[in-house]
Amino acid sequence: MEEGKAPGRNQYVILMQNLLKLQYLLVKEAREVVFDYLENQVREDISTNISAFNNKSIAYLMVHIANTYIAWAGNFAMKTNLPYYTEKDDTDVADLREIFLDVDAIMNTFSDEFVKEPMTPVKGYKWPDKYIETDAFSIFTHILTHEFHHKGQIMTMSRLLGYTPPDTDILRF
Repeated sequence: MEEGKAPGRNQYVILMQNLLKLQYLLVKEAREVVFDYLENQVREDISTNISAFNNKSIAYLMVHIANTYIAWAGNFAMKTNLPYYTEKDDTDVADLREIFLDVDAIMNTFSDEFVKEPMTPVKGYKWPDKYIETDAFSIFTHILTHEFHHKGQIMTMSRLLGYTPPDTDILRF
């Protein structure tokens, strides 16, 4: 792209395609730090219910994060009918990694579908009584920020269990 010239429409498409994929790649890298931490330090305690978090566990929140990707990107935006995951008493990090491989596949399809027109309107009933009008990029942004919100809670939960969490942000120092 020449300096001082605005990119053309095709260049915007390429930039957006790279942006969606790059953004999600950064999220996956941060998630991997979480998985490594849970696998190597927290281990079995990921299924420990924590009273300060409505007696929910770290595993429960990780499954909830995955289900949010399924609900918004898969079932709402792309009109699929994917099943949701449930936490089991013996959920371990290997189970969570498998679940998130499915999430990664959903997000790959999502970014491929909406890359050329990320502001594509997405409309429909999310719940029987809740009609929603938004766009693909807003859904993308919502589910990423939702994951990071709960990731912060997961780090707090691990502190309450006696562990010291690592820096899990996109930019780690």
